[in-house]
Amino acid sequence: MVAKTIRLSLVMLFLSITTSYAQTKDAMEKEREKYMQKQMDDYRDRVDTFVKLLNVDDFEGEIIKQKVDDFYKKRNQIIYSEIYQEYEKKSMVDQLKISHFSDVKELYTEDTIASIQRFLDDNKAEIKKLQKTKTKKNN
Repeated sequence: MVAKTIRLSLVMLFLSITTSYAQTKDAMEKEREKYMQKQMDDYRDRVDTFVKLLNVDDFEGEIIKQKVDDFYKKRNQIIYSEIYQEYEKKSMVDQLKISHFSDVKELYTEDTIASIQRFLDDNKAEIKKLQKTKTKKNN
């Protein structure tokens, strides 16, 4: 009788732990999805702001947005890949920065291409720089 009670208690304890773990895992997954969505929204806002500050027409702006999106997708594939060693990833990303915009260089000025390259390195700093430049030109 005591053995049955202990066994039943252990089964109930196990079931309560697994249920709470599953609920915690679901909550963590929802929180992660929410965080990722917020990061994607922030990224989209930064890219839109950057393109507006470049003073390019709508067609050129859309090309820049698509190329930047494509660059980040390729960069993330390299960074999160388990195929490459860590020391290889940095040089591959650097090479991607150089080669990725080579097919559209004739559409833009050298200043615009340089600005895009700086944006890929540190987008917040480049946006601030462009905002300061725009403010000085307006004054």
